[in-house]
Amino acid sequence: METGRVTRKPTAHRGRGLHGQVVQQLGQMIVAGEFDGRQPLVPEEIGQSFDVSRTVVRESLRVLEAKGLVSARPNVGTRVRPVSDWNLLDPDVIDWRAHGPQRQEQMRELQELRLAIEPLAARLASLRAPEEARTQLSTALRAMREAAERRDYPLYIRAHVDFHRALLSAPGNRMLQHLAGSVAVALQMRDEYPRPDSAVLAEEVDRHGRLVEVIADADQEAAERIARDLVEHEAVGAVQEWPLAAANGISAHGTATG
Repeated sequence: METGRVTRKPTAHRGRGLHGQVVQQLGQMIVAGEFDGRQPLVPEEIGQSFDVSRTVVRESLRVLEAKGLVSARPNVGTRVRPVSDWNLLDPDVIDWRAHGPQRQEQMRELQELRLAIEPLAARLASLRAPEEARTQLSTALRAMREAAERRDYPLYIRAHVDFHRALLSAPGNRMLQHLAGSVAVALQMRDEYPRPDSAVLAEEVDRHGRLVEVIADADQEAAERIARDLVEHEAVGAVQEWPLAAANGISAHGTATG
C-alpha cells in the first residue's frame, strides 16, 4: 500500500460497531507498520476506503490519539507516533501488538510485567486484603475448579482472568488494579494455545487454591513465592509461541536466564 493511505474496508469484529471496527483495523495497521509516520493520515481517504462518514473517521482517530498511536496538529495533519509514545499498557494496544509482527516482543514483555507485579500483589494481599477481596478470590477459584471439571475451557479462561483481576485488586493499590486490564489480555490469549489436558488444569487450580490459602493465613513469603510460581508455569504454553524466547533471555518457565 502507499504510505499514509488506507486501501481496505473494515471487516466485521464481533461485539464492535462500525466505529469500533474502524478503530480496530486502523490500530492493527498502525502496529503492523503499514503507515509511514512521515506521511499524514488523510481522513477523507480513510472515509472513502472504509466507506464510513467523516464523523466516524474523526471519532476513530480521536480514540487512537488517546492511545498515543497518532497525533493531530494544525497545518501538520494526523500522523503515526513512534512506538515510544504509545500507551503500551492499553489493552487494545497490547492485543494489536500480540497479533502483529511484534507478537514475540509483546508476549515477552507481558510475561515480565506479570512476574514484576503479581508476586508483589500477592504479598500485599496477604498483608491487607479485606474480607470482600478474599471472597472474590475464592469465588473465582471455585469457578475455575468447576469449569475445569466440566472441561469448559472458555469458561475456565474467564474465571482465570477474574481470579487474577481480583488478585491485583486485593491489596487496594489503585495502580496495581489499573494494570489488571493489561494482565487480562495476556490471560485471554491462552485460548489461542493448544488446550491443556484435565490433569494440567487440575494442577493449576490447586496452585491457585494454595495461593488463596496462604493469603488467608497472612503468609507473605509463601504468597509471593506461589504467585511467582503460577506466572512461571502459565508461561510454559505461551513459550511455544516464542521462537525467540531463548534469545531474549526467557527460559521455558518464563524466568530470566543467564
